[in-house]
Amino acid sequence: MAQTIDPKLAADLRVESEQTKDQPYPDPPGGSRPNRQKVYSVRLSEQEEAEVQRVAAAKHLPPSTLVRSWILERLDQERSA
Repeated sequence: MAQTIDPKLAADLRVESEQTKDQPYPDPPGGSRPNRQKVYSVRLSEQEEAEVQRVAAAKHLPPSTLVRSWILERLDQERSA
């Protein structure tokens, strides 16, 4: 099913496009995720991944949250050592 475009809207867009054709493109929208600065990939066997899933489900956590908490706990231990 073909959509129809409002002729006035199309005309307005053409005018705006012509008026701004020599302007630089705007910077891309930037968002930040302060809690997500780096992502690591970790290889696990199917059995290891299933175990992570099982423990995460038992704790009512997403697996990634569980793994991240384990990493942060270990980092705290290393700093204390």
